[in-house]
Amino acid sequence: MKKAIITLLILFAFGKCFAQGTGYSLPLPEKWKSETIPFPIDFAPSIPYQGIEELRFTPGWGDAKSNDYWSYTFLWFVDGTPQVNANLLNTYLTTYFDGLYHSNNKSSPDSVGFTKSDITNTSTASGDEQTYSGKISTLNFLTKKKITFYVSIHLQPHADAKETAIFFEVSPKPYSNPVWGELDGIVSGFQIQQ
Repeated sequence: MKKAIITLLILFAFGKCFAQGTGYSLPLPEKWKSETIPFPIDFAPSIPYQGIEELRFTPGWGDAKSNDYWSYTFLWFVDGTPQVNANLLNTYLTTYFDGLYHSNNKSSPDSVGFTKSDITNTSTASGDEQTYSGKISTLNFLTKKKITFYVSIHLQPHADAKETAIFFEVSPKPYSNPVWGELDGIVSGFQIQQ
């Protein structure tokens, strides 16, 4: 019995490491949900990175009555040090959110050009090489109605790991809302494992 428990714990640990991605750890607070997607992302294959996307969803992500509705973070942990700037981020996020909508609403294939991304450079946050912020207007695949997100993006190259972390914090709530403290906690809890 003891051996079975130890075996299960080892398998769980390896599974958790795999879910966390190779070479880093990312917080998963209690009651939050997670998802890991390899690049190329199936609903946005034109984003030219190699690596993984790891998502963290607040407990009320899908509840329209919750303060943290549609609030989440995602990390692109990608190979090398790719070029990143506001123009590329706007292009990639437009592709990403268009694709996200279509992958969840296959009955609306004719909807095009509905995502607008307005990301610009902002004051560089501690630990970032560059920080960006702005808004994304798109369609909510849960309701098929328009939704606007506030976005904060953190670029953090990791030369020793030969990889780059690009964090996205997303919420329809303005930056003054307490949910942003929770999202910031995910980003600040990121660690490279040596």
